[in-house]
Amino acid sequence: MTQVLHPLRAHMRRGATGHGGNGGHGDVVAEHLLHVDPLLRVTCTVRPGPSLVRVAGEIDRGNAADLLRTLEQARRIDDELVVDVGEVSFTDVAGLRALAAFAASGRAVVRDVPHQMRRLMDLAGMPAFGEPVEPPVA
Repeated sequence: MTQVLHPLRAHMRRGATGHGGNGGHGDVVAEHLLHVDPLLRVTCTVRPGPSLVRVAGEIDRGNAADLLRTLEQARRIDDELVVDVGEVSFTDVAGLRALAAFAASGRAVVRDVPHQMRRLMDLAGMPAFGEPVEPPVA
């Protein structure tokens, strides 16, 4: 069966670069906007290996479902993703749950987790992104 590539990934496979011919080096396609609202911005950079998804701004109950939907759509671009949350300035538990659900659903690494996000995860008793959730002890 032939794998159908998302147009951004197909562009990358053809060896295209973001800024014209540089001898085939620096195979980075421009950053593509996946989602924007007044509080949150999500972009994707297709690159060799896992594509990079950057999340910036605030994640809360009002946009957590949109974030999860956007991340799931990003998986159509690349089945392996690195999700960088280093520019997230605020998140509530709904945002943490959305990120945790996405990280648990497949081949995605969440990196650059801000201190306040890790602290909220600890307070909520949530494991680090990508770690299995252990059932409560009876």
